[in-house]
Amino acid sequence: MAKKFRYLVTALTAIGAAAVLAQDAASKGEGTLTINKKSYTFTRAMAFETTIDNEDAIAVVLSRQAIPNEKVKEAREKDKESGDTDFARPFLKLVFKKSGEFKNWSAGAGDTMLGRHSSKVAGELHLKDGRASGTASQPLETEGMFPTGFDVRFDVPLLKASDSLPPTVVKKPGPAANVKPTVTGIFKGNGKDAQIAFVSARWGEPFADKPGIVLVFTEKDHSKDKKADWNAAFGRFGSALVISLHEDGRIYGCQVAHSAHQKQGFSSSGNIETSDFKFEDGKVEGEITTNGQLDTFGETWEVRLKFVAPLGEIPKEFQVPEKKEEKPETNKPDDKSTKDAAAGDDDDKADAQPKAAGLNVKQLALTKDASEIEYKNAVEHVLFKSKADVKSVCAELAANLKAQGWTNDGADMIQPQSSILKRKRGAATLTIFVKPAAGGSQVQMFTEGLSWEGQ
Repeated sequence: MAKKFRYLVTALTAIGAAAVLAQDAASKGEGTLTINKKSYTFTRAMAFETTIDNEDAIAVVLSRQAIPNEKVKEAREKDKESGDTDFARPFLKLVFKKSGEFKNWSAGAGDTMLGRHSSKVAGELHLKDGRASGTASQPLETEGMFPTGFDVRFDVPLLKASDSLPPTVVKKPGPAANVKPTVTGIFKGNGKDAQIAFVSARWGEPFADKPGIVLVFTEKDHSKDKKADWNAAFGRFGSALVISLHEDGRIYGCQVAHSAHQKQGFSSSGNIETSDFKFEDGKVEGEITTNGQLDTFGETWEVRLKFVAPLGEIPKEFQVPEKKEEKPETNKPDDKSTKDAAAGDDDDKADAQPKAAGLNVKQLALTKDASEIEYKNAVEHVLFKSKADVKSVCAELAANLKAQGWTNDGADMIQPQSSILKRKRGAATLTIFVKPAAGGSQVQMFTEGLSWEGQ
């Protein structure tokens, strides 16, 4: 039973294993994306037919990771509902009409997710012999909260809407490979480079209902320490970097311990990413990068490390338990009418005052003309712009939120230069700041208690 369970977990979660991808060796994608003064380089691209706003379109995604077919299916479904897909970051999604005319773009990098934008983009798409090629560029826009610009090129096979997408072929990890752990690159702190020479990989505690992998990079050999990640974070092995991530390469934890830092040991996971990360054949490999220098608590640091390390199957104690399907309770004949009556009362209350439980941030009521929508999941903020003035935006937001079941949480402060609205709905709360910007208004919503799953 344990063996069967282990293979089930592996089959469901091992995205890092070899996959049948919607890309081939002839795919070409390159360019850069700049968000909030940080630049990201792309090395891959893919294109697929989709439907957005009830109109046939072609989406081109640039990334540094291969994109599994399952992600393409997910993107097509979300496109139909005018939703955004969070591909492996960093990514840039370009949308063109079938005629080749540029329509809009979205992007994600670090802890920032940018919704559909369309301003000031020079883009073109050419379709020939089953391939999509073209360019897209936007000069750095400084008016938004996150200055953004990009310049990319692509020439890739076009995945037709009628093409069948085979499921990902999963390779079982198997035992740890007989490979020597190696690491090369830079790890700088306040301008001083640490001599990182050792790397190890092991399974850690599950995080967000997914298996967790712990990577430890150090100057001194830590291979015989059973608590290497803990001790490395406190400088026992010289300068060190401890990374926690999922099998798809998404980082959710980062401990920085550099001997040149005055503040020894701090956590910073929002601006470090993997590139070409793979977990297969009993090993993990890829690149960890900050995409340039960062400043955290007054300490500068920069990481760009390529590595390979053996890693076998998930030990039983770190496997994610299989979720059991909950069966609905059946009412007994003698108390059915009583329970039905109670349920009816609850339904009436729910209609009068909806609860926030389960409300996804993408369902949050905004203004009708909301544009440049940004979902910053690390801090659970929603940012957008409106062409209306501050007073009009506040009035429309108040009405739309009321219709969605939100109530006032204190008095509104409405002023032409800066307004604040506070709302509550069940256990969820909103603090909304509205300010004038570029002939319209800029809105920043601080949320608590909403679901950010998938953002």
